Amino acid sequence: MPDGGATAYILAAASIAATAVGTGVSYYSQQEQSRNAAAMANYNRQVADQNNRVNLQLAQQQSSWQAQNAEARAAAQNNNATALERQGRAAESQAREEARRERIKNERQLSMQRARYGKSGVTSEGSPLAVMAETAGLLELGIQDINYRGDMEGRAYDRKADLERFEAGFSMFDAGIARYEGAAAEAGFSINQNKSQADYLSGMNTAAGYKSAATGTLIQGVGSAINTGASSYSSYSRTPRYSNNG
Repeated sequence: MPDGGATAYILAAASIAATAVGTGVSYYSQQEQSRNAAAMANYNRQVADQNNRVNLQLAQQQSSWQAQNAEARAAAQNNNATALERQGRAAESQAREEARRERIKNERQLSMQRARYGKSGVTSEGSPLAVMAETAGLLELGIQDINYRGDMEGRAYDRKADLERFEAGFSMFDAGIARYEGAAAEAGFSINQNKSQADYLSGMNTAAGYKSAATGTLIQGVGSAINTGASSYSSYSRTPRYSNNG
């Protein structure tokens, strides 16, 4: 049978071992929590960074496409406006040429009318003169109608051209909005990146907290093991021993 001192040592060692096992389990668990928290923080940051970059690229591509499309639409509308103005000028020019030819035709008609009156011996006074004047007025009125139609047609083309340029202005406004959205996407990317960094730092702080707690557990466990062993040894060593002889 071991003596009392040896037994005290054995019990103290057992107490220390038991406390050490519990401390080791707690220390390992907290170290694992620290590693897991750090790994999760890194993983979340990588995923967030990748998503932020993908979202930025998509937003920039979309805004660029929208801006280019709006600018192309504005260019086409301005080209249409120019073409309409040219059609208007062409219509006016055509009307002037038609009026010029009509005036020549009218002059010939009036000349033929005067010649017929002359051959028939009718003087250009009185009723014949009135008839010729009325005929000339009617012919001139036809010429004015031609000029008026040409002018109205030209103005109609001008109004269409103005409308096209008005729409082109809205298209350029849309292009500006799209460009602004692209710039806003970059600002949003920076904000999301800052948030990702903040979340990462928060996760790493949590991991550091677990690690500090593990260190504290280890130190506390060592102290507790020593105190428990010492207490067990002291308590057992002070216990009275009785011999079998009484």
